[in-house]
Amino acid sequence: MTPPKDRDAATARILKNGEAPVYLLHGEATFLTRRAFEWLRPKVTAGFPEDFNLDRFDARDKLPLDRIVDAARTLPMMAPRRLVWVKNAEALFTGQSGNNPALLRYLEAPDATTCLAFVANDVVDRRGKLYKALEKVAVVFEARTPPERELVAWITAQAHERGRTILPDGAHLLADAVGRDLAALDAALERLCLFVEGPAPIELAHVEQVVPHTRSHSVWELADAVADRNLGAALSHAHELLGQGEPALKILGLIADRVRRLILGRAARAGGATVQEAAQAAGIPPFKASDFGRQMQRYKGAELLGALERLAAADWQLKRSKLDDELLLESLLMDLCAGEPEKADRF
Repeated sequence: MTPPKDRDAATARILKNGEAPVYLLHGEATFLTRRAFEWLRPKVTAGFPEDFNLDRFDARDKLPLDRIVDAARTLPMMAPRRLVWVKNAEALFTGQSGNNPALLRYLEAPDATTCLAFVANDVVDRRGKLYKALEKVAVVFEARTPPERELVAWITAQAHERGRTILPDGAHLLADAVGRDLAALDAALERLCLFVEGPAPIELAHVEQVVPHTRSHSVWELADAVADRNLGAALSHAHELLGQGEPALKILGLIADRVRRLILGRAARAGGATVQEAAQAAGIPPFKASDFGRQMQRYKGAELLGALERLAAADWQLKRSKLDDELLLESLLMDLCAGEPEKADRF
């Protein structure tokens, strides 16, 4: 699929229109790194034959770095520029690999007719000579996966780049169903754009029809169970998430996020907000507002503040204790869900 014009413009700004002599594309969000390079490659080669003007290197092959320098100093053939692509570049930033004198000298005065692109699959080590040399001359693009709380905004922006609109309820459900896998989110959004004929907006019902819940017990189900003080459901969902490979600390973060939202919602209610306004203030999607209103009545304000302290203690235990993560989570959930639901009090 051809990248949309809006995305092209944003990428062009970030990557200096593809005109820099050296690039470092790295970060834990490999989907974004790959997409940035997919934009950069045709921008540099500009439709000229790649057979003569593209050299590929794999840094994992432990090749002599002088070969990369030689390729970068080679003049383009029947084209204004050539591209030297070093993939899996994170391998160059460990040990002595990045101390190659020839490469460091090249970076002091890179050839303007070559684009030397280092493309890594993770965040590279910034402490070595190679990164410090690149910082001075290269366009450095670090790709980061948005945190869970920012996924809805990311999905909305991706839809806008396609010239489409996704309603908030639909964006929330899509984020909940897929999680922080940006490639999967992008593919799901593409399917939705094909399913819903433009310019009609993508709605909650469309997401329900098209997108399977890849996380069989979603983060919302676990958070809802804790917020409802339903210990049996909370334990069941936590065990499912652990069984799917979700780290215990991430599950802890999901629970802490819901507790913070309950605190924000109760504070808004204490200030005179309606349930819907309180849900909005807490970042809860509109289609969950009614459930959130019920959950705000399950805890006293002091209990929620105590829950934050208990969560902080669990975080310390998960990071330092030798006890099994599952046992620590079970203990946490039993403490958070203990007690009888209370009527709302003023926060």
